[in-house]
Amino acid sequence: MHKRFYTIGMAGHIDHGKTALTKALTEVDTDRLKEEKERNISIEPGFAPLKLQNHDWNVSIIDVPGHEKFIRQMIAGVAGIDLVIIVIAGDEGIMPQTREHMDILSLLGVEEAILVVTKADLIDEEMEELVEEDIRSYVKGKSYERAELLFVDSLSGRGIYELEQLIGEKLSVQPTRDASGAFRMPVDQSFTIKGQGTIVRGTIFEGNLRTEDRVLFLPQNQQARIRQLQVHHTPVTQAFAGQRAAVNITGLGKEDVKRGDVMVKSDAFITTRTLDVRLTLVDHLLSPIKQRAPVNVYIGTAQASGKIVFFDRNEMTESSEEIFCQLRLNEPVVAKRSDRFILRRPTPVETIGGGVVIEAGAEKHRFGVNTVEMLKEKSKTTPEERLIHLLNETKWMDEQGLWKDTAMDPKQLQDVLQTNIAEDRIIALSNGYMLREEVDRLLGDTAGSLKEYHDQYPLRAGKNKAELIAQLPLNKSIGKRLMDYWLKKGELEASGQFFALPSFTPCFPKEWAERFHALEKQWRQDGLEVKNWHAYGEEMDVPDSWIQELKLFYLQQDLAWELDGKHLVHIKPVRESFEQLYHETEEAFSLKEAKDVFQVSRKYLVPLLENADERGMTLRIENRRKWLKQPSEILSNKKEAD
Repeated sequence: MHKRFYTIGMAGHIDHGKTALTKALTEVDTDRLKEEKERNISIEPGFAPLKLQNHDWNVSIIDVPGHEKFIRQMIAGVAGIDLVIIVIAGDEGIMPQTREHMDILSLLGVEEAILVVTKADLIDEEMEELVEEDIRSYVKGKSYERAELLFVDSLSGRGIYELEQLIGEKLSVQPTRDASGAFRMPVDQSFTIKGQGTIVRGTIFEGNLRTEDRVLFLPQNQQARIRQLQVHHTPVTQAFAGQRAAVNITGLGKEDVKRGDVMVKSDAFITTRTLDVRLTLVDHLLSPIKQRAPVNVYIGTAQASGKIVFFDRNEMTESSEEIFCQLRLNEPVVAKRSDRFILRRPTPVETIGGGVVIEAGAEKHRFGVNTVEMLKEKSKTTPEERLIHLLNETKWMDEQGLWKDTAMDPKQLQDVLQTNIAEDRIIALSNGYMLREEVDRLLGDTAGSLKEYHDQYPLRAGKNKAELIAQLPLNKSIGKRLMDYWLKKGELEASGQFFALPSFTPCFPKEWAERFHALEKQWRQDGLEVKNWHAYGEEMDVPDSWIQELKLFYLQQDLAWELDGKHLVHIKPVRESFEQLYHETEEAFSLKEAKDVFQVSRKYLVPLLENADERGMTLRIENRRKWLKQPSEILSNKKEAD
């Protein structure tokens, strides 16, 4: 059975006992910084391992800062948590920071919560009832209305055991993160340890990481190598989604990596300055948000300034409805579909709301209800529907492109792709994928184009492959693979570089068949000493356009050799002459020996012999020619009619 990894957040107002509760649960003091000790407040998120009885799980607790000035650190700390403990001091009750933390947690999609009233020994039973009533009244109708509520005291230990049991119950039904996906770890801390080098820390959102892995830091696009890994000060060789990890890297200095950067192992993630989003507002705004107003966006552990763009209004007031809009940022962030974000106003400082990314790397859209409806529809689609939509739009997309734009991890994507391939809705093509419907549509267009071509040029072997590929709305290399796919499936046939419908055979058009047969008869009777090709057309009253087509027909069908631009010789006398020469000579022959057999002037003999050289039948060595292959190997033609 795979080991399970979870991260718990400890959130609440300043001085409500989060750090003390964390220590009571884990025996670890998460206030590490000198300034934190002096001021008795948490500035940076603190981390501690939690060992639950009867559970072999890897659980981390993050104690996030509660002071309003450290809200960015708080948002960075709760990014990627599975369960939150909302701490409320019994002697003070719900405070402003508690409310904001609950709003942020809800907007970030943290669904599982436990409400914990600390400093319980400082209040009597009657006060406990009032505190509980006040808390229940506040959360009524909100995300954490059904959350369990416990009273604890970190100093005396009251309620700590019950809290541990409840944490175990909540985590036991919580799904684990997928460690098989594309690796992603947003960085929330970066520092240097003497003798070791650069250390980065964060919660692994997806995938897994091993020592010696090559990684990429985005958005700066800089490479590094994993030297060592630690989980709660314990060296490990591999870390998984859901774990807090400290990563010792080589190749980059502390100044090269900062909070907000994202460590990845593949190009399944993109950096972008434009996000289409679905926004949910907090219950109360200090004032309306104007169109293109400046905002601060928090996503993962990153903070980016930018502006908000509405498509159906010029300002935003309090609303219970979701708002479909766009965020245009001043600096790039790493994001993908379904990522959560928080939106804050820089002045007056307040949390505006948060929501879900619909599309990262979005294009700019027109103002109007049509754009809003488009974003609504895009937001509703499942990953599989999004995949189908993407393939419908792009015609062909590789696997990494699908990772980025569907927000599926590689395993989930492969499962969806294989199901659709098995049901013949999608085909695999050239390390990418296409919709069967699109492949069939393009085949219909190609077949129609070939039918027109065959009707117009009945003597030709088919249409040039390059011309057919150029007609496809695909990259040239993908178009080539698609043509080869149709060829393999028997949808098309090929003769060298020429493609044709399987039902097609080059033939004389009915209206010209009689003259063409008569022309061919006369031409073949002339043997090797043929007339100018156009002279045959003039004798039979065949237009130049058709005489050219007829010449092309004989050459494409390997029924003739072209001696020069003016003379064409039928394959039968050519084969008979070379076979006779082969049997009358040994390993090589001279020009005179060839002339005695062929019985033609140099005007015809030299081009015939040069043709044999070009086709690899003979090799000229000074005044003689050496046989490389028998004439029957070069000159056999099943299409030849007697």
